[in-house]
Amino acid sequence: MHSPTTSRRATAGVMGKKKSNERGKGGVGPSTGGGAGLNDREFQAVADAGAEFEEEEAAAAELVPGGVKTTNVSLQARLTLLATLGANGDIDGFVKVFVPHDLTQEDTTYFAGELKEDATRWKQLVEELSLIANGSRVTKIVGDQVSKAEFRYFMPNQELSIHREVMFTCENGDWRADG
Repeated sequence: MHSPTTSRRATAGVMGKKKSNERGKGGVGPSTGGGAGLNDREFQAVADAGAEFEEEEAAAAELVPGGVKTTNVSLQARLTLLATLGANGDIDGFVKVFVPHDLTQEDTTYFAGELKEDATRWKQLVEELSLIANGSRVTKIVGDQVSKAEFRYFMPNQELSIHREVMFTCENGDWRADG
């Protein structure tokens, strides 16, 4: 059973040619439609929404029963550690092994503080890392899984199927979130 896939489809009314009896007697003005149609920006928004909808549908079709787990033992160990630290409510321990390598200590402390103040954000982050660790809603892993791995997955506990991605990179055998 599939849940509805989220989409930002723009509706521009009925498109196409009007029948001859629906057109005005000539000229351009309010009674003839005045040439009202999509401008370039609106047309691009409709095209982008259509492309995004197709990408989300393709991602939903890729979801295999049981999902996808990494084949890299050290990456899987890091994901399992993050899920365990999250389940235990250890925000400081989680942040210490999650944040990118190049994040300053000041930024790391700030991020941990934000998570401590925002229980909903913390809970969502833990849920997402847990499903990546168990692979249940992961649709695809992009990258060599040696130096980088991008996990594409559906967010947990959502009525709509929202497709997300998170990148992990490895430096000197230490896997961290990237970005």
